[in-house]
Formats: sequence, C-alpha cells, structure tokens
Amino acid sequence: MHPPTHLPAAVVVGLCAHGVGMVRSLHRAGMRVVALEANPALAGVRTRCAEVRIVPDINGDRLIDALLELADELGRELGAAPRPVLLLTNDRMVDVVGRHAETVCRHFRLSWGEAAPRLVPLLAKDRIEARCLEVGLSYPASVLVTDFAEARQKLAGLAFPLIAKPTRPVSAFKTQVSASVEAFIAARARMESSLPIVVQEFIPGDDTVIRFGALYLDAGRVLARFEGRKLRSRPMGHTTIAVSEPNDEVHALALQFFDGLKLSGPVSLELKQDPQGRYWVIEPTVGRTDFWAGLCAANGVDLTLAEYRAQCGAPLPPLSQRRSHLWINGERDPGAIAWLLRHAPEQVLRHRLRGVYLSLHDPLPWLVALGRFVGALPARAARKVGRLVAGGA
Repeated sequence: MHPPTHLPAAVVVGLCAHGVGMVRSLHRAGMRVVALEANPALAGVRTRCAEVRIVPDINGDRLIDALLELADELGRELGAAPRPVLLLTNDRMVDVVGRHAETVCRHFRLSWGEAAPRLVPLLAKDRIEARCLEVGLSYPASVLVTDFAEARQKLAGLAFPLIAKPTRPVSAFKTQVSASVEAFIAARARMESSLPIVVQEFIPGDDTVIRFGALYLDAGRVLARFEGRKLRSRPMGHTTIAVSEPNDEVHALALQFFDGLKLSGPVSLELKQDPQGRYWVIEPTVGRTDFWAGLCAANGVDLTLAEYRAQCGAPLPPLSQRRSHLWINGERDPGAIAWLLRHAPEQVLRHRLRGVYLSLHDPLPWLVALGRFVGALPARAARKVGRLVAGGA
C-alpha cells in the first residue's frame, strides 16, 4: 500500500550505500520512494524501502531519458498528484541534471533547479581557486595539468609533496599524492585518462584535521547546518570514519564560500586545518548531500528529509545537532573498527556506531554486503600472502 497520493513521491537516483541511507530516511517518514539504479548487482538494490527501477544509465545523459520515462509512468499512475521530489547521490548526476535543469524541473521538484547556472560551475575543481580568491578563503597553490608532456615544467613552481585531483566529477581516480616529480610521472597511467587535473601543494596533516560544514539552503538562507570531522579516509578522499563535531568557525567559512550565490538545496565545504591552525579549502559539494549524510542523520540533522519537506512546503523536521553517533563506511573500509580500537578507542567508548548498511528494518542490503565480504576473504588472504612473499624475496 502506497502513502497518500497528495504527498509527492521521492525519487532517489543511485543505490550505493549513500542512496540506501537516503531512501531509508524517506521511508521512515512515510514517503513513497522510487529509486533508479543501473547496476542490479549492488547490495542496495535489495532494499525494501524503495520501489527499485533498473535503468540503462544513471551517470550520463541517458539519465534524463530515464527520468522522463519515470515521470510519464508516475503521471499515468497518480494523475494530478504533485511533481515528485528528485534527489541525487553523486556529482556526475548533478552535472547531467544541471545541464538539463529546465527540462527536468517541468516534471520534478529539484531543490536547486533555479540556481543550476550558478551551482554547476562549482563542480569543476579548476574553478575552486577562483572562488576562494573571490571570497577571501585560503586555497593551496595549484596548477592545471592538461598534458603530461608539460608536467615537469608546470610543477616546477610548486613545493612537494603534491596532491592531484581530476577536474571532472567521478573520474578514474579521486586523489594522487606524489612526493617528487618522478613519483608524479610514475603515476601517469593512473591519472592520464582523467586529464585535465588540478595539482596543488599538499597541506600537512592527516585525516583527523579535515573538517566539513554542511548546509541546507533556500536562496542562500540557511535552513539547516551540520559540522563534522574525519577520522579516516580509505583511499584518500573517501571518508570512511567521521564524527559529529559542531564548529562555529567551520560553519562561518562554509557560509563565506557560498555567500552571494543564492544557492538552494544541500551544499557542503571540506576544509583542512594546518599545524598553525589555518583552514584551507579542499573542495565544495553542491546539488546533493555528501556520502557521510548518514552521520548527519544519526546525529539529529537529517538533510535528506529536510530537502524533501522543504520541496513540499512542509515544516522541516527537528534539526538539532547531537554528538551521539560515530559513522563508519565498512563497505569501503572493512578494517575501520579495528583501526578505531587501535588508534582512537576513546571514540568507540564515547559514541554509538552507525554503519552504512546495517538495519533491522531493512536487513537485505547488509546481508548481501556481508556475504560478499566473507566470500572475498580467501582472495584477500591470498593477495596478502603474495605481497609478503614478494617482499621477502
């Protein structure tokens, strides 16, 4: 039985662990949720919290075709029901939908649809430095590399170590740290398919000095906020352990970055604090919640539900940040709990743990992910033994 048809359906694109958390938030609130996914093998496809539609593509222009087909289907089924609320899960989707925002907004409620011309340019990492200069925020010294033949010349003015990032969303790699120009050139095969890339000086410090400020905006007005801190990334750039940590300075810097753009919808800003206490901008996220949105929801700020209700003109849910839960992405980082017990046991004692899949009300995604992890253990062990043997030789 579906929820009342006077409420818009929620359409979530993508059923990675991030998308699973989103559909669960909406389902708990009594919403009808339809999810689009292109990979039927994902554990998230087994969720009971959404009506899952398998489509050819969710990361390219064919996503627009899938959305229009879904809009027609829901229109035939629900008649004059309000337009569904559309929520996305990665930057490539935001880019695709942003380029077709006028068409998409005729059929869906998109929180940032009106702001698309101002929002989409922020997806490109080579635009971040200019934005930081414009608003007076610190950004590491950077160059744009478009051809590896010019790399030595372009990197000559930077101080190693350097970190490289693709300018386009969801590329073949996320980050690459190089201690020398030789190490940078040696990583060419990994990076070349993602050119152009931004290469910048690496700010000293480990994952634990990376903080983030999340906002939900309505034409620049803040409707919700949340600040947190990373404890671990695996690999670099992919948060796998994070804690709730309210921080007015981080909040103020996030406001400063987005000031004057009159954006709407979910945005966030990631910052790194150097040994002298100065904050440097790493990157923004726009048009979607970040992968650690489950941390926010577990600690009292459910940005997914806030976005849905704001698009319906309904009162927002209570949004008061707590420090009760620690968030772990065990799918990407199976050793996360062991790492915590060794390096930060006080965090385990102080917080309840929130994973990306485990849910008594929606158990199948977790069971599928667990089965695959257990099934992969022999191969993992064999690879580890192979590395040890090779190292000994």
